[in-house]
Amino acid sequence: MSNGKAVIFTGGSGPNLEIIKDILDDTEIMIAADSGWDLAAAMGIEPDYYIGDMDSLRDHEGLGKIKKSRIIRYPEDKDYTDTELAIKFIEDKDFRDIVLIGGGGGRIDHLMAIISIFNRKTKPSEWFTAFERIIYADTEYDAKCSIGQTVSVFSCGRDDAVVSSEGLKWELENFQINPGQFSISNVAMRESVSFRILKGSVFIIINY
Repeated sequence: MSNGKAVIFTGGSGPNLEIIKDILDDTEIMIAADSGWDLAAAMGIEPDYYIGDMDSLRDHEGLGKIKKSRIIRYPEDKDYTDTELAIKFIEDKDFRDIVLIGGGGGRIDHLMAIISIFNRKTKPSEWFTAFERIIYADTEYDAKCSIGQTVSVFSCGRDDAVVSSEGLKWELENFQINPGQFSISNVAMRESVSFRILKGSVFIIINY
């Protein structure tokens, strides 16, 4: 198993480069899932591989400049999304620390498809869109943030989760999270908010 970090750029809106610069500097492999190539190109980044069916890709000229061995093309009629195929590619290379960049805005079915990925064995640990950082957590986690940032916690999956926190304006104390109950628009009172996931798994969402 590789100890390195893998990044997947996916279609949709993504963050400013400055927000993810430290992550990219610590990354061993970068994959573009279809129009995730466009998002990376807009940041001045050339991913190591392109994976997808090219149905929403715009930067064909830029993609055409890289080696064909780095382009893995699939037909439009397929059983998996381009993001799923990118995760499978990374999994086959024994990377397990995956960060997803992009996926904000756009079609709701695409958004739901990304969310469903977090219920699988191999899943991203973090997800950066244009407006928020989403963290998958199922144990203790210290989330770096700025004082005053909005913090929300949602269930990941159908099972109940139980969460406690330190550093929020309204602390969570053995708070039950499930698909029908969540914590939204809380406020960070320090630059690191600690979470203890006592049961289940959650999304910790920090708005920029």
